[in-house]
Amino acid sequence: MKRKSEHEIMAAQKPEDIFTLDLNTIELEKEEYVSRFQPVEYRAIQNFRVTRKVMLLYEEALIKINDGWDEHEFSICSKSGKEFCVHYTNHSSFKLGEMYVTSNYVIYVVEGRYKKYYENYVEKTRHYLKPDKHVWELVQYMVPDVQEHFETTDGRFCIFVKKPCDIYSLREIIDYFGGSLKPEYVASILTRLYYFACYMSLVEATHNGITVDNLFFAPGRKLEDGEKYTVHDMRIVGVYGGWFFTTYLNDKISGVPREVYEIMPDECKERGYSSFEIDELSIKRVAKDLLKEREDIPKALAEWLESKKVAKDPYIEFQNWEQVRRDAFGKRRFVNMDVSI
Repeated sequence: MKRKSEHEIMAAQKPEDIFTLDLNTIELEKEEYVSRFQPVEYRAIQNFRVTRKVMLLYEEALIKINDGWDEHEFSICSKSGKEFCVHYTNHSSFKLGEMYVTSNYVIYVVEGRYKKYYENYVEKTRHYLKPDKHVWELVQYMVPDVQEHFETTDGRFCIFVKKPCDIYSLREIIDYFGGSLKPEYVASILTRLYYFACYMSLVEATHNGITVDNLFFAPGRKLEDGEKYTVHDMRIVGVYGGWFFTTYLNDKISGVPREVYEIMPDECKERGYSSFEIDELSIKRVAKDLLKEREDIPKALAEWLESKKVAKDPYIEFQNWEQVRRDAFGKRRFVNMDVSI
């Protein structure tokens, strides 16, 4: 569900900039906008203009939907006989199968020969331990909310991950910004990934699959005075892919993506066992991929990413990162990102 700011609404050029082109979702979005921008005495004219723009784009959106919005579609049937008609807006292939992104879900379709990886994903995301309330509040939308999982009639395996809000694949975000992200944006992504690494250390697990293609991103926005804060306003880094390879600490690794293998410590490669350093080094690799060929990277950040040294404890790594972030960018602040995909 999209929840755009007044500035984003007034700057919108097409209905999909502020609406999800889905009949069920668009009604909720319209109601939210109209309710939020009800004319009030001190800003009646401004709110009228916003609402008028919302309704014009809403009418355009309905026309697009009724004319057959150019989404891709396929059907998939579980062995139990339940059929799912999937309308997707983004698709990519990975070693184990296919990934589809819809208005409400991230869907993984895994080839039958990789059943053990499918089972590992389902098992590792079935129940989340919550040893620290504060850390869980930070990461609760970063981990997959699996709504459906099943074997298909053609011997493949399907996983439906519920999206908490209007969240995009990180690869889409990179493409949207022309191949790389500003260092300030990357820093906010890094901070959230270190939160995630801290959470995984609390439950004594390593993800082993932190790569650009396994991550999702909701840019969030800074609220205007008086606005109520919801999940749709949050900046979220979703670690929804890669759980096929997740292990408990010091368990034997059954496989990792190529990008992760390239940065794995030699000891882990030789012994074949997981360690927290794998995820920490993977986070640095993600940041370098996001900053590719940029020349405006602050020195402190560049030196941090080039260093192959990481702490054995993710909490210490997070504290070290916070110092680097302060050196590179100063006091913490929210950096707005205008994204319309």
